[in-house]
Amino acid sequence: MKTHNTPRPFEMDDFPDDMWSTRTKFRHGQCDPAGIVYTPNFFDVFNRAIEEWFDDALQIPYQDVIGRRRIGLGYVAASATFFTPFMMGDEAEAFVAVDKIGTKSYTLSVHLVKDQREAVRGTLTTVTTNLDAHQSTEIPDDILEALLTYAEAYKLDKD
Repeated sequence: MKTHNTPRPFEMDDFPDDMWSTRTKFRHGQCDPAGIVYTPNFFDVFNRAIEEWFDDALQIPYQDVIGRRRIGLGYVAASATFFTPFMMGDEAEAFVAVDKIGTKSYTLSVHLVKDQREAVRGTLTTVTTNLDAHQSTEIPDDILEALLTYAEAYKLDKD
């Protein structure tokens, strides 16, 4: 029988002090009737964190990449690991890490921390596409360089 190896949650001290992060608060509309954050809403939080991360940490305007440059940043794989629930009113600090970089795709993880401990981890693989041709394309040089620089500066020990 195969067993699923759940990763260990990170503690706040595992994240470098100067690693980029953003805060979010979970609202009534994001919760189910029991007051627990509804699972699909985490993927919206992950995506918003990644958009902000592009703008702030990578210094590459996300809306410019998709809009003017016509480079799609679509997810081909997305998953979440839940360590502890978020309830209505809870606040999270979201950290973004670069897990893997290929020629046409990259994988990011978004770590949502509550009470000094990781509560939810999202893992999202993005394939860069030409939005006019609707085909995958190599990661643009400026994005690739920014991803590599950030990945080198902010490595998390995921063992």
